[in-house]
Amino acid sequence: MELFVKIPIFLTLGQVLLAYASMTELRRKSHTEEFEGMSALFRAMSSSPNDGYTYNWSVVSFSTDGKPDSGLNCTVLYLDQCTSWNRCRQTCLKTGATSYRWFHDGCCECVGEHCMNYGINESKCRLCPEPGFEDEED
Repeated sequence: MELFVKIPIFLTLGQVLLAYASMTELRRKSHTEEFEGMSALFRAMSSSPNDGYTYNWSVVSFSTDGKPDSGLNCTVLYLDQCTSWNRCRQTCLKTGATSYRWFHDGCCECVGEHCMNYGINESKCRLCPEPGFEDEED
């Protein structure tokens, strides 16, 4: 008695394009949440990002008022690796972030105190999405 039945699968061009469109849409969708945050901790974490912590990340900082030396910079941390929504939330809490943005492609952004609208609404993690996930421009 055979337990497995082999069924040939044929995908139409329309089905492939629909799957591709769904994947690129994941890069645009995100989940956000605010925390009480610990500003001093977040500044310390973002000033020395790769000191043996669980994750490595990229730091992006920009002026929120158009004046480069005003001290009102929005700083975000993008985790390098893809992560789950819950892991993103927990990691950002531990960094002292005031909010986070988890993109549906697995990219996680921890957001600092002077940022508006949950930081940058763009998935910019170095190693996420994982290889094989096509960019919209390709």
